[in-house]
Amino acid sequence: MASFSWTEEDVLWCCGSKRFARELASASSFSDLHHAIQSACGIWFNKIRWSKEEQSAAMATSNDTTLQELVDWNIRYQEKFGFVFLIYTSGRGTLEILVELKVNC
Repeated sequence: MASFSWTEEDVLWCCGSKRFARELASASSFSDLHHAIQSACGIWFNKIRWSKEEQSAAMATSNDTTLQELVDWNIRYQEKFGFVFLIYTSGRGTLEILVELKVNC
């Protein structure tokens, strides 16, 4: 089987993360689909530290009261909708996230 490559645009069709798409495209070419999947998993789980980076701004602007309020509102949200509230947190402070949670609840 011939090897193949993916461009950043190719990867963006199945995953909206530009960072992941860029990393996977630069890891091309792949000998087969299994090789591509292994590369994607390695990048996704080892190279890109999603949660830590996304949550750093929120944690830097938090205090015990605000964190407790986030917990309380997330419980309300989960009881209402059946799942926890998820939001893209990159660059957002705790209060901004709390406001979004309240608006969506």
